[in-house]
Amino acid sequence: KNKCLLSKWLYRLALEPEGMWAQILINKYLHSKTLAQVTVRPNDSPFWKGLMRVKETFFHRVKFIVVDGTTIRFWEDTWLGD
Repeated sequence: KNKCLLSKWLYRLALEPEGMWAQILINKYLHSKTLAQVTVRPNDSPFWKGLMRVKETFFHRVKFIVVDGTTIRFWEDTWLGD
């Protein structure tokens, strides 16, 4: 149940990053990285650590479609494996 809720937050963060909550997370944890590139750090909040715990499962179950390419970073995003 908890994993589903955390996955929903990851989905929103990846696809609907316009909200104030998303901008806070992006500024605090992502900086110029993508979700696939960030790792958990010891001082991260419990909420962020939870997101990072379900991140791999989330990426294995979700499919992203490249529409106009504005949110795809070809050289930085993970396409297959590491």
